[in-house]
Amino acid sequence: GSNQIIKIPFFENKYVNFLMRKIDSEILQYPDSKFRFAQKWKSVLEKLNKKPDIIYSRSSPLSSAIMAYNLQKKLQVPWVLHLSDPWTIDPDHHYNKSQQWNETMENKCFESASILSFTSIKTIQLYQKKYPKHTSKMKFFPNVFDLEDKPNTVYQLGDKIKVVFTGGLVGNRSAEDFFKAILKLNTNYPEIISDFQFIFAGALDRKNRELFNQNIPSVEHIGQLPFIEALKLQAKADVLLLIDTSFQNEDNALFFPSKLLDYMLMQKRILALTDKNGTSWNFIHQKIGECFVHNDTNAITNALLETWKRWKNEDKKYFCNTYIDMDYSAQHNANRLSILFHQLKGTKQ
Repeated sequence: GSNQIIKIPFFENKYVNFLMRKIDSEILQYPDSKFRFAQKWKSVLEKLNKKPDIIYSRSSPLSSAIMAYNLQKKLQVPWVLHLSDPWTIDPDHHYNKSQQWNETMENKCFESASILSFTSIKTIQLYQKKYPKHTSKMKFFPNVFDLEDKPNTVYQLGDKIKVVFTGGLVGNRSAEDFFKAILKLNTNYPEIISDFQFIFAGALDRKNRELFNQNIPSVEHIGQLPFIEALKLQAKADVLLLIDTSFQNEDNALFFPSKLLDYMLMQKRILALTDKNGTSWNFIHQKIGECFVHNDTNAITNALLETWKRWKNEDKKYFCNTYIDMDYSAQHNANRLSILFHQLKGTKQ
């Protein structure tokens, strides 16, 4: 249904980026490695067939927000700025020399935008403290799922308990605490560990790769999978494992991982290692699974033991989850966005 698609080519090369970071670790933080895209906003204006009613930008990359900011200043139309991750308050990202530049640009963008949308309530709360005058602009638009991705298979218990994790393990998102629980289970109940199959798929950094090289019993890493293959693997699971980045501070646990929605659609039990009262904890707890703080080895071990007992007793209900929160559906949020666009334009839907 698009009337015009404008493609903006720009140069980017991962080897050049690597060398640039070697020269200056922050050189690609103005705001990110896609900065050349944002610089080409005049090319967009030259190619536009007609003035738009509304500008809608999605970031990251943050360069999309910078592009939209420049277009809004020239076109003077309402702008909806969506941030999937926070900008300057991101606890997982650290600025030094580039801090002031990013603070300035964030402030300019927030000032110019008509609506600021974020993917978690905790992110909104922190930005409300930082920019109280923009509170009325801030809206919650979460990551979404598409019901078409929901499998139609009937759950069956298998000959092993398949615990599946799909996603990257990098930095402070680590399997170390979960492996400690597996090792403790193996020490205390060596006769049951062979009934488990812990399957990990996704990218690993050096530290996590070394963890997998320890040959933890019943653990295997099968490499990175395309999205469709990851969904197929999740569909075969008995338990879906979520490992969040460990912040040790619930105020920093802002992020809502999009794969959590994939997990929910599978309607399987979820076991999550996350920060207490963080975004993931509040979504999962008592609705679609169990949550544990990362270093609570005893509780995680006991949860695995309970999982084994339920499997042994063929308790299918324990492994099934019927709860799907339709507030996170793509259709629902597309309708909300459509209503918002009409309100900004001053027309009825």
